[in-house]
Amino acid sequence: MRVRRHMQYYGDFHDSHRAVCWLWDILEKDFTEEERGLFLKFVTSCSKSPLLGFAHLEPPFSIRCVEVCDDEDTGDTIGSVIRGYFTIRKKDPHNRLPTSSTCFNLLKLPNYQKKSTLREKLRYTVTSNTGFELLHVENV
Repeated sequence: MRVRRHMQYYGDFHDSHRAVCWLWDILEKDFTEEERGLFLKFVTSCSKSPLLGFAHLEPPFSIRCVEVCDDEDTGDTIGSVIRGYFTIRKKDPHNRLPTSSTCFNLLKLPNYQKKSTLREKLRYTVTSNTGFELLHVENV
């Protein structure tokens, strides 16, 4: 994907991190063109590349490693950056799904222990097509 050249990483991740390399490999080799579009829509809310290219996407496309639930996430810390550099994990995020903040073009990706887990969770997430979860209230 052309977006990789213009990617920004936060927290535990960097361009050569194992989970990041798995992500790009999965997107390039395992996902169909339709699934790649769904991935892009999941992160940016648009299923097509930006008209002027990813270099002009504002804010830039980003991936951040998350170690906790979204409601507990306080962003990058010195500890998370150091753990990422040395690929140290607090706990296994096996049951967590990737999330995103489309306003910020940000993929919040757990640091999975296995490539197969990342593939399964990512495919499930982008193909479930739930978007923003809204409560359904019936009229009484």
